[in-house]
Amino acid sequence: MKDSAKILCFGELLLHLAPDSEGNWLNEQSLKMYIGGAEYNVAAALSQWKNSVKLLTALPENFVGNQLEFQLKNKAIEILAEKNKGRIGTFYLSSDGDMQNASVVYDRFPSVFTQSDFETFSDDEIFSEAKWLHISTITPALSDNAFRKCLHIMKEAGTRNITVSLDLNYRALLWQNQNPHKIRELMPFVNVLMGNIWSVEQFLNIPIEYKLNGNFDDENLLKQAEKTVLQIQKQFPNVEKIANTFRFTNGEKVNYFATLFTDEQLLVSEKYNSDKIEERVGSGDSFMAALIHGILKGNPEQQILNDATKVAFKKLFVKGDTINESINIETL
Repeated sequence: MKDSAKILCFGELLLHLAPDSEGNWLNEQSLKMYIGGAEYNVAAALSQWKNSVKLLTALPENFVGNQLEFQLKNKAIEILAEKNKGRIGTFYLSSDGDMQNASVVYDRFPSVFTQSDFETFSDDEIFSEAKWLHISTITPALSDNAFRKCLHIMKEAGTRNITVSLDLNYRALLWQNQNPHKIRELMPFVNVLMGNIWSVEQFLNIPIEYKLNGNFDDENLLKQAEKTVLQIQKQFPNVEKIANTFRFTNGEKVNYFATLFTDEQLLVSEKYNSDKIEERVGSGDSFMAALIHGILKGNPEQQILNDATKVAFKKLFVKGDTINESINIETL
């Protein structure tokens, strides 16, 4: 049975077009397509794990918007959709491509989300029954209105005693014409933070001081993780939990582990590795969803970290942007 208190996510709903990297899609005239967007990916996993979820987003006033809204309702995600005559944002990325490098092609400016003023819904409507607010750093990068809305609802969540989580996922293409340090303005309202030592450096200007050799077994990684989180807590004492993920890929090979800083302790997960992965998109979002799920369930901190790490690793073998039924957080 679902808890009626809801996890609220705010972000852009996207269509992910996934052509194969060899170009066969052109001859076959067939293209894989997934629903995507960082906050949607988190919402979809949480809903699958029987959490009550709602998504504040924007949809076009046409059949595409209507069908997307219907699809989300089928996934038991309540949707608050700003609507206008714009178009749905899209991005192109093959399954062997990575969101963090040049192989992603965005077609999301302008979009219904970037053109929205986010004034359709009152704060009371947005926060009705909400107990948690989740945003990623992709959303405030998209428009001045989106940045202002993030700032406003994060502040408002604090006044309503609602926990706020932020995923520091850095996308260079979204920040090429603006300063990522403006994310520091959002940080005083964050309680749970996820990212990695490199994204923290980009967004929060907290430098990597240890010399790193680029390998997953570098003992300086944990030293740097601890140094980074202590700096975050010193600057932003409201941040209670800080997760760092470490994903090292070499061709098809991957090594993966994570840390969680909580109660002045740096917890470390098991390390996972594989010679081949199926999908690079959405792993971090599934980690974030598992983190939120575990915290809300009141699970022990080490279990929260272990579950989130295992979920994120398993997502590397699930095609598309979101987890599927093969990943059940209660039976990992």
